[in-house]
Amino acid sequence: MPNAGVSLNQVTCLGISTQRSTFTTWHKDTGKTFHNFITWKDIRADGLVRYWNNSYKMMVTMRLVWALQHVESLKEAASQGQAMFGTVDTWLLYRLTAGRLHVTDVSNASATGMYDPFIMDWGSWALKLFNIPGDMLPKVCDTAANFGVVDPGILGTALAIRCSMADQAASLFGSCCFQEGDVKVTMGTGTFINLNTGKTPHASVAGLYPLVGWRYKDEIVYVAEGASNDTGSLVKWAQQVGFVNTPAESAEQALSVKDSDGVFFVPAFNGLQAPINDYQAAAGFIGLKPTTSKHHMVRAILESLVFRVVQLYDTLQQEAGCDCSLIRVDGGVSNNDFVCQLLADLIEIKVERPTSTEMSVLGVGFLAGLYSGLNIFLFKKNPV
Repeated sequence: MPNAGVSLNQVTCLGISTQRSTFTTWHKDTGKTFHNFITWKDIRADGLVRYWNNSYKMMVTMRLVWALQHVESLKEAASQGQAMFGTVDTWLLYRLTAGRLHVTDVSNASATGMYDPFIMDWGSWALKLFNIPGDMLPKVCDTAANFGVVDPGILGTALAIRCSMADQAASLFGSCCFQEGDVKVTMGTGTFINLNTGKTPHASVAGLYPLVGWRYKDEIVYVAEGASNDTGSLVKWAQQVGFVNTPAESAEQALSVKDSDGVFFVPAFNGLQAPINDYQAAAGFIGLKPTTSKHHMVRAILESLVFRVVQLYDTLQQEAGCDCSLIRVDGGVSNNDFVCQLLADLIEIKVERPTSTEMSVLGVGFLAGLYSGLNIFLFKKNPV
């Protein structure tokens, strides 16, 4: 805040945007956690996922089942009704309010796999099927709501919390994708393509996820999401093995050759998600030959990232009738000019990149401000 030249007494409220599907559990009376955060990429529940349904790969459900089966202190507390569950947003709200709140919002809840967006409630079928105690789950609230205040002992003042939102939903809102049919692509550690489906959740056969984007007052906006788990992680790997010195250099290397010389890369360090849905797929180069250079391999890696986005976009077109004239992109990898230009060339529509790629922060700020009565869309002309 000092770097921004802002003091706490100038702040009207705050909003929270968090990574989805990463969770912890804790004791209801002591607040002590039973284990560290279990992330959305944790593979300890892979056996359960394969046994039940591969579509649960990115969801919380199977990881929570694993924890309930293997963490003895959690198992005991859950059997006595003393366990609490929460994704990152829930844990932060619990801690920021000194244990007064045990809540989540609809966008985070819908990404757990236990919340049914078609009935807008925790799915009793899922809780019964996987033997998950319903009393350990948080209350589900609107995305923009009165989440109380930050305990004064933390910041020195009781700062109002007025929004809590999943990162991809916040990015969609921050990208101003308010209309049904609007699309944004976030290219960070992984790639997430989100389609605003308006007032209707999308039932997919190809592996897209029906999620809740946000619920604000009387408005509910649903989202169809496709994901590719490996994006920024691949660029980082290319840097670690010496293909590039910096992520920015990857675009220069890719543009230094006219094509990939027939080399292709399978971007599957964490399997291949929709529409392929092969979670045992492995990464690798195909088509290497004596004429292949490091620059060809770098280009093949970057092309593979775009090919996955195109696959997901084609799936959205086929399943949801997505036919937009503009795609907005954000996330660290969207800074790569080669990636954005190739995406625009392949899907043959305009790709718009903002001056700041941190659209999740902007989105949650927008909604927190709206709930607090601020006309946030005038800020550009009248900065506060």
